[in-house]
Amino acid sequence: MSSQEQGQTACRSTLSRRGILLAGLGGLLPGTAMAGHTHKQTRADKSLHILTFTGSIAQTQSKILFKPYEHLTHQSIVPRGWNGELPDLQHLTNPAHQHTAAAMMENSSLRIGCALKLLSRHQTDTSSSNCGLPSASIDYAMAWDKARFETTPSWSDFWDVARHPGRRSLRRDPRLTLEIALLADGVSANALYRALGTTEGVNRAFLKLEQLRPYIAWWSTPGEAGQILTSGGALMGCVPTGEILGTADAIRQRFGLYWQQRFVVQYGWGVLASAAANPAALAFVSWLEQAAQQQAFANAWPSLPSMAELNALTPGLGHIPPAITIDDTFWENNLGALNERFQQWMRRT
Repeated sequence: MSSQEQGQTACRSTLSRRGILLAGLGGLLPGTAMAGHTHKQTRADKSLHILTFTGSIAQTQSKILFKPYEHLTHQSIVPRGWNGELPDLQHLTNPAHQHTAAAMMENSSLRIGCALKLLSRHQTDTSSSNCGLPSASIDYAMAWDKARFETTPSWSDFWDVARHPGRRSLRRDPRLTLEIALLADGVSANALYRALGTTEGVNRAFLKLEQLRPYIAWWSTPGEAGQILTSGGALMGCVPTGEILGTADAIRQRFGLYWQQRFVVQYGWGVLASAAANPAALAFVSWLEQAAQQQAFANAWPSLPSMAELNALTPGLGHIPPAITIDDTFWENNLGALNERFQQWMRRT
């Protein structure tokens, strides 16, 4: 094959992958880059508009990150809640919304948003694939109403609606949800992505979800996951551990948490492509990525109690294995196709 033919093949491969991403993410993303749209902050506008998640995450960020930054820079941070879905960034190409500077999202979304040119390339990166660095880790675990269980349930018990009738809450996204379905079906934690990398494994995950479909209460944001459980909308569900551990004692004592097969999701901040020329946006995200701010958030966000408290909450727990890390590289490469199938499955009656 000649050099010219190799180049054409590589170009077709890149375009094909981009097409899969666009289709899988809802077909809402533009075919042209947003980088040509820039936002110049006027002297009169000292506010920096950002997107983050509602609930305890935003409350912790406001206290630990946003308020100190405002004090440091005399610049007002104006957060707005969103669900972290990349197609929603399409709306920010509208001139009425171009004042939004940065957004918090999963690391896999940062990578995909970078490839689709929805985000500005990270200022310290020399490649074209990095539009942000992980700056926060959030643990997710199964929580359940302790008044309804005599012993600690597992993910397989999560599917046992005969013994434990009631609603279950899961994320309206293939990430986390497909991994949980495979755990419930007996796949070991270290084999999850080998299974999801095959047609048989994906079919197995969707077949398992189909068994639970009538009982699922879906959530789209970390805050919504906590709200469903604490309001009684579900008997048990997947939830950020901090949404339970950070609540009042009465609510905290009401729920158990399944620590043995919990997950950890990496989050970061991306500068929107339309704000690429806004130095305030770049400075804010760069500050959030510093080790001091990462540690401050980690110290304030209640992910994992002490062993003494864990044993009090779950007697006889003993050793806790490390959390299962969500594979960002897998989801960067497969989210488009798997999300398309997931949304089709959701639409079926």
